[in-house]
Amino acid sequence: MEQKTMLPEAMEDSVKLDKVGEELGPEAGEELVFPDGPTYNDLEGWKSQFNNEIYMTEFDEGEAFIWRPIRRKEYKEISKIQGADQFFKEERICDKCVLFPKNYGYMNMTQGKAGIPSLLSELILEKSGFVAKTGAMRLT
Repeated sequence: MEQKTMLPEAMEDSVKLDKVGEELGPEAGEELVFPDGPTYNDLEGWKSQFNNEIYMTEFDEGEAFIWRPIRRKEYKEISKIQGADQFFKEERICDKCVLFPKNYGYMNMTQGKAGIPSLLSELILEKSGFVAKTGAMRLT
């Protein structure tokens, strides 16, 4: 079963059509997905790079994040960091997985809203297989 991304409908179409149904030229891919956001070409590149597993989370108006699930190897590396508290690990998860904004690094996280890295890392882990679709089912 194909998994649908969490992007708004306008962002799901990979081929843009004009009003009469003709495919638009290459410049159409340079359009922004949302104001001050990535381009449709950026989005398509991320989709192909990460097996169509790209998600968007919007916190406030104009504060949207595009991210991907974390890979097992990346998660293990973060888990092995000696003396790291939960906040540090959440920030490292975001650092690895947030694709947009491109400059969302350590300084932005520590100076920005406190809950964003925590919630984003929780969402990233959820889509990375840390939450089952169903609970455990007893087979008889």
